Amino acid sequence: MTGSLTMIMMDTTVVGVALPTIGRDLGLGDIGLAWVVNAYLLALASLIAIGGRIGDLIGKPRAFRIGVTTFAAASVLCGVSTTGGMLIAARGLQAIGAVLMQPASSAIVVSTAEPGREGRAMGVYIGISMLGLVAGPVIGGLLTAHVGWSWIFFVNLPIAAFALVMVQIAKPPALRDPDGGFDLPSVAMLVVALPLGVGAVQQIGHWGPGDPGMLVGLLAGLLVGIAGLVAFVRRQRRLDRPLVHLELFRDRGFLADAAMLGLVQFALTGTVIHLSILTQASWGFDPQQAGLATLPLVLPVLVLVHVSGRLYDRVGVRRLAAPAAVVVAVGVVGLGFGAMQRSLPILFAAMTMLGVAIPFVNMPANTDGMRRIGVERRGLASGLLQTVRMTGSALGIAVTASVAGAPWSIGSEATDPCPGIESATFQKAADGDLAALATIVERLGEESGCVALLRDHLAHAIGAGFIVSGVIAGLAVFAALSWRPAQPSSSSGSETDD
Repeated sequence: MTGSLTMIMMDTTVVGVALPTIGRDLGLGDIGLAWVVNAYLLALASLIAIGGRIGDLIGKPRAFRIGVTTFAAASVLCGVSTTGGMLIAARGLQAIGAVLMQPASSAIVVSTAEPGREGRAMGVYIGISMLGLVAGPVIGGLLTAHVGWSWIFFVNLPIAAFALVMVQIAKPPALRDPDGGFDLPSVAMLVVALPLGVGAVQQIGHWGPGDPGMLVGLLAGLLVGIAGLVAFVRRQRRLDRPLVHLELFRDRGFLADAAMLGLVQFALTGTVIHLSILTQASWGFDPQQAGLATLPLVLPVLVLVHVSGRLYDRVGVRRLAAPAAVVVAVGVVGLGFGAMQRSLPILFAAMTMLGVAIPFVNMPANTDGMRRIGVERRGLASGLLQTVRMTGSALGIAVTASVAGAPWSIGSEATDPCPGIESATFQKAADGDLAALATIVERLGEESGCVALLRDHLAHAIGAGFIVSGVIAGLAVFAALSWRPAQPSSSSGSETDD
């Protein structure tokens, strides 16, 4: 189960450091590269509740095996892609595999753990997979630099094979809840509305003042997406067997758990993806160096995740998550200031803060959310939690990219220190196209005023995205403070926060 979640999380961020290389090989521009990341995340967010329901209908182990097999096949297709469209489609297929195996795997872990020690089990399950998320840039950088970007996808294959063998040996219980089926209108609403709304947020930052028609279209897409989600929520409240059991949110503790997961994931995913772009754009790191630069974020997670699991079993959620959420928000805002100052020491210190705090929010919130629900319906709970979590990831990338890609003024005299550089190439570099920036560096040299201007501009733009992300992530503090323990009759979870 841990290996499967590690694949899912790693494939969220592993592509970030390889995006410039992928763009050059497959001819993808800024928008296409953004969709290489968010096609995966949006499909996850849109479909993961459906995957949880399928697991309830056919049994968690069977859903898990189908999901792992689909994910592995899609990884092969990603690695052999020869066009941008093929890669984006294969990323969507990866997400279909992920939505089948992720809710099933978390339900299996919680349901088979020894009572009272679920926190330790989930500490292993979530902790190692969180390493996959934050270590994605390190792994991606090393593989891209030494064997090519295709191997960031091929590396999933031995993990998938191992997971399939182990689930056959372990023979976890079926954990079925076969009552009812799918409501197809609900599926259609969610699959259309969520990508439309998040996609519009992502693209608004790339709107130019000279193209008001595009702005109108994006705002219309955003409004339609929001209206679709409102209609989806209203329909779920009327159905006897809804696709997403929103009544679980009536439990104040479960609502707080979901909010913490979504908000922290909002900050973490957008940050990890854009850190790789920042270090390449502002400091001229190569993919391997950009990946290794995230180690101050990775290493604390490795050390502390098991500690967080054991502490959760003893003291519950609020005492861990509330102070940790403060540190998360401060750390992400600190990344913004470090980027704007182009200070690696500040950047590394902020990454360390983030790496220290993340395990003490994500692990308790995810474990507590699962423990509050009966065994037979934990697929539903997992699907709902992960819908919130993946929506947070997709929105985090969209908002950070939108702020970073906004038409920040670079000065009317910007092209003066750039002799011989076409305005289109300059503008692409200013918008974050690292291939265009590399072209300018090759022509003018690293010491030119043009390159310095562009690197400083990109650092400020991405830093602004980090600051906005950190402020939004700060809402997780209020979610943690509003958390309440489950009633003893409905949960075996820790009551020590009382």
